[in-house]
Amino acid sequence: MEGASAVISGPTKYDQVPYESYPFHQSQPDRLATMAKLFGMNPTPVNKCRVLELGCASGGNLIPIASIYPESEFVGVDLSQVQVSAGQEMIKGIGLKNVELKCMSIADINADYGKFDYIICHGVYSWVPHEVQDAIMRICGENLTDQGVAYISYNTYPGWHFRGIIREAMIYHASQFTEPAVKAAQGRALLDFLAQAVPEGQAYGLMLKDEINILKNQKDYYLLHEHLEDVNYPNYFHDFIEKAQAHGLQFLSEAELSVMLTSQFPQNVRDTLNRISNEIVKTEQYIDFVRNKYFRQTLLCKKDVTLNRNLTPANIMQFYVSSPFKSQAENVDLRSPQGETFAAPNGMTITATNPLVKAALRYLGQIWPRTIAFDELFSIAQSSLASVMIKDAQTLEREKQAVAADLLSLYAGGFIILRSNPSPFVTEVSQNPHASEVARYQVKTSNVLTNRVHEAVTADLVAQHLIDVCDGKRNKEEILNEMVARVKNGAINIHKEGKKVEDDAAIREILGPMVESSLQNLARVCLLVS
Repeated sequence: MEGASAVISGPTKYDQVPYESYPFHQSQPDRLATMAKLFGMNPTPVNKCRVLELGCASGGNLIPIASIYPESEFVGVDLSQVQVSAGQEMIKGIGLKNVELKCMSIADINADYGKFDYIICHGVYSWVPHEVQDAIMRICGENLTDQGVAYISYNTYPGWHFRGIIREAMIYHASQFTEPAVKAAQGRALLDFLAQAVPEGQAYGLMLKDEINILKNQKDYYLLHEHLEDVNYPNYFHDFIEKAQAHGLQFLSEAELSVMLTSQFPQNVRDTLNRISNEIVKTEQYIDFVRNKYFRQTLLCKKDVTLNRNLTPANIMQFYVSSPFKSQAENVDLRSPQGETFAAPNGMTITATNPLVKAALRYLGQIWPRTIAFDELFSIAQSSLASVMIKDAQTLEREKQAVAADLLSLYAGGFIILRSNPSPFVTEVSQNPHASEVARYQVKTSNVLTNRVHEAVTADLVAQHLIDVCDGKRNKEEILNEMVARVKNGAINIHKEGKKVEDDAAIREILGPMVESSLQNLARVCLLVS
């Protein structure tokens, strides 16, 4: 619930307990542009666009995006002066000139603010009064460009019917207390009590335990602003779309294509869904009923935009491709139609049989996390199978369509990533490594950093100091010298066999490999720029 404070008058609860502001990769304009282009739109290129975030908190989502696209313009609004001031300080510290945070009400935005190509509203819509929900829709309708995309996340029914029961019980119990920390602790205590009091085996008890598992690792700010807020209005998906339509908007898609597909259901379920609905909004609503969905990240566009929902292989040829899946075999004949297994770091596996697709996936695994244009990937896959090829144009086009078809299926399943632009980071460590300015600012106060693919990553102690040192001006030797100096002045402590290492040569011998390894890891997690 990133910025619901943007609509509460006077000193807000978010001033008292700020909502920690992190990146939400689903709202990154490049991802929004990718979904728009996938369905036939012609969105404004993200490197020269205008972006508005409603409920920006301290800019943890907006500012890192602005740092990637210096020729684009970014505006964020929030009503918490404490959070806006923190974001303004970050903007000043990084030296960005293309982003502005304003302390104001969402409802005060009007036509004077101009048109925006991308409007982001994450974690706000369900936590504001109905009149402000209407203002959000009004802004998306009036301030969105003709080919613009709006992203809105919100709580949904039917999943929130049960969560609403939990929330109401927690609010009833916690209302006896005033201190935020006490309210959060008492809310957790009530959940524990209910889970123990309800007999095992009952559906209610099982759902309580699931809810506890979700909340037990969440920080107090999340519990206070998610479950213990006075306002929380979930919507059925079809009601949300009706409100959007009233402001001249239509459903584009969800932020993730994979959640829209019925292919993950058993055949009898897919057949029934196809029989009872041939209209996308109704189908999506039935999917919510089947999945008991409680949260959505919906993309909207202008109602007069013509969308093409008949996705074909040609749709993905316009994108850059990446994938974390790596081959599990060392010596495989790529020209053989025998299946080859590829695995992601999270354990998921996929199997490919088309030789060209196997070659493409092998290359993507080698260059991960970097992206590559589809046409270039196809050429590399061909070269992997034969150094010399003689084929007619029709054969090449047929093979290209087949590879694109397989990659489209993999994208629909969430196995590969499509982007509208090249990677905004480097994967090789240069002689003068340069950590992103966002990370270099964040590392002064936190070990949770925003990388260049708009994800939060955690840095260990060595990485934290390295990021601070990697300003693009020092070479590797100078970086190592500075790290040694930090050990000498006590900023970093090294112990070997229970004893503190203080000798310069010994420190350098230990730190050298550690620094090189850590630099390589910074590149792998997309924290280095050219």
